[in-house]
Amino acid sequence: MRAVLTTLALMLLTSISTFVFAQSDDVILKAKEAVQKAAVTGEAAALKAAREMAQTAASQTTQPNKKAAALYFVGYAHYSLVNLPSEKASSEQNADAGIAALEEAVTLEPAFADAYGLLASLYGQKAGGGMMAGMKYGQKSAVTMERAITLQPKNPRILLLEGVSLFFKPAMWGGDKQKGLANLQRACDLAEQGACAAKEAFMPDWGHADVFAWKGLMFAKSDESDTDNAKAAYERALQVEPNYNWVKYVLLPKLGAK
Repeated sequence: MRAVLTTLALMLLTSISTFVFAQSDDVILKAKEAVQKAAVTGEAAALKAAREMAQTAASQTTQPNKKAAALYFVGYAHYSLVNLPSEKASSEQNADAGIAALEEAVTLEPAFADAYGLLASLYGQKAGGGMMAGMKYGQKSAVTMERAITLQPKNPRILLLEGVSLFFKPAMWGGDKQKGLANLQRACDLAEQGACAAKEAFMPDWGHADVFAWKGLMFAKSDESDTDNAKAAYERALQVEPNYNWVKYVLLPKLGAK
């Protein structure tokens, strides 16, 4: 009888654990979907709500890889808010909060390439805040991005983030427009081959439309101002994500006004 009771107790515990893990996965997946969707539409209120979902997901899971993934989406929401013109007044706070979430993510998962890439980008944003900030964050950004690239050299999201940094950074600080655009060309090729896909459902899989949007912007801002290639890239971004509001309502109209 004791053996039967022990077996039943173990079965009950297993069922409870399976249910808890399934619930945790569901919360992370919903947070991922909400953050990535809000990043595409560029709606501040939706990003903030999605960020709260990701924070809740992070607090509800004890599995390091899944907690790190939830924290990544907290960081990605903050990163997206940093880049919204309507949230400019709180960009510093969003950058700091995003950095905190992503630093925790890579502590939990030291081989989390996507988290290193996003963290490097936010360090880079901080580095642009003046000489002292540049001294504090510039090298951190470079080292962290190198770590991301080493871990996943064919990740389109990481190539995008590094390319944006190279293109828009002043030459005296290591910027190089040609290298930045080359990164985006490669990221676009990889994205078209399916390289943005996640190996696990709770991991990030955004980027396919983004690489084309930023590639288009780089063509538009190049010395030759290549509007034909810029337009083609923007149109491809909208084929991938028809609700990509930054492309639809900002980049394309601005290109047409030239």
